[in-house]
Amino acid sequence: HKGDEPYYPVNNEKNNLLYEKYRQLAESENNVIFGGRLGNYKYYDMDKVIEAALDKIEELK
Repeated sequence: HKGDEPYYPVNNEKNNLLYEKYRQLAESENNVIFGGRLGNYKYYDMDKVIEAALDKIEELK
């Protein structure tokens, strides 16, 4: 409904441009890992969130 905010990012042109700005800011942060639905700015089913987190851990080893 109009005025309702979704619980996850909606991938459209407006939000993709916003995500790019967030991504650039995130790159300047040290010792912080952004992940999950909001960190990657896209919808994930929970099994995919867990898989992405485990993959990130392996990548950082």
